[in-house]
Amino acid sequence: MTDPDLMRMLQAVGDPIRMELVFLVGSRGPMNVTDIASHFKLSRPAVSHHLKVLKDAGVLAGEKRSKEVYYRLNRRRAVNALRSLADAIESCCPTDENDARR
Repeated sequence: MTDPDLMRMLQAVGDPIRMELVFLVGSRGPMNVTDIASHFKLSRPAVSHHLKVLKDAGVLAGEKRSKEVYYRLNRRRAVNALRSLADAIESCCPTDENDARR
């Protein structure tokens, strides 16, 4: 994953509503916009916008079934991105004295 891809993913999940969407879709499996919107006090177009941001960032994947798109968590990609970020922080940054005490 390139740095711009990681940045886009972090920006996408940095919004509290989008983070809730990630956990909802991740825990329930594939869902369409109508199903997802029923869990929020947002309009369907607002939910669609958040889903597009997450899909464009690679956090969610969409599969068209008939006239509906069903979204699912791209778990492997999200986990790998976060692991690479953690690895980069560990390799580039000296250990903080406070970390050693924890």
